[in-house]
Amino acid sequence: MFSKKILEYYKILKDKKIDNMLISVGILGVLIGFVSIPIIKEISVWPILIGVCLKLYNYTEEIERNIVPYDFNKLLPPPPKKKSK
Repeated sequence: MFSKKILEYYKILKDKKIDNMLISVGILGVLIGFVSIPIIKEISVWPILIGVCLKLYNYTEEIERNIVPYDFNKLLPPPPKKKSK
């Protein structure tokens, strides 16, 4: 039940392109942190991390969908038949 809820939230985040927004806001926060208050820099790194994790998960999900299953029975020759005495 808990995993289904997480997947629902993930699909909503994926549809709204939240990962790009998180990375942009995080980079903006880091730049502001360099100029003014250093604690803002440390806090705004977390949205960048979450955004990158979402992008990596999207990438691995896309790779899993594009995997072509192999039929090893067609690739390998059949084993030799044993002669019975």
